[in-house]
Amino acid sequence: MQSQEQILIFHQHNNLALAINLRWKQKKHQTAFKRLLAAIIDGVIFLPLLYIERFLNQVYSSTLTHFAWEAIHAFLPIVYSIILHYKSGQTIGKWVTGIRVLDLSETRKLTFLQSVLRDSFYLLMAIVAICYFAFKLSNTENTDMALSDYSNFSSNALIIWTVLELLTMFTNLKKRTIHDYIAGSVVIRTSENKANRSLF
Repeated sequence: MQSQEQILIFHQHNNLALAINLRWKQKKHQTAFKRLLAAIIDGVIFLPLLYIERFLNQVYSSTLTHFAWEAIHAFLPIVYSIILHYKSGQTIGKWVTGIRVLDLSETRKLTFLQSVLRDSFYLLMAIVAICYFAFKLSNTENTDMALSDYSNFSSNALIIWTVLELLTMFTNLKKRTIHDYIAGSVVIRTSENKANRSLF
């Protein structure tokens, strides 16, 4: 038979494990700051594209070159996000900050469709913006003016969307944003979530 001391130690360990598990459940969805930092890191990764754009603007004056580059610039970050979220649930920024995107069940990774849906607004916005840029280019000989209008159009839409995303994030316990609701996804901390690491 177990001694009273052994039973007491067992209950203490069990209570400690329960307390740690409860604390983890309470904080694993507290990802707002980490998501912001991850977005900044991912943005820094694509900073070289701005220098390439500046170089192209100085060397090439072809309208087709400008259009092709803006299309690449618009879609490359979206493709990056879709593929990495599908493959591992993490962009480089999310990996650095210790967060991961999972299916809402929190038991599996996103499907490819979920990953696409999660970035569907950005994908749609890029398509609309590029079409708008093509329209502006076809109606003016001033490429700089067309590029400025295109940039303003894209920036204004993204600012409005970001505000809506932030408002949504702070109105639910799991800190889900609009694109999480669209995709059926959720973002959790991974730095302490050792149990879920075995899934990947």
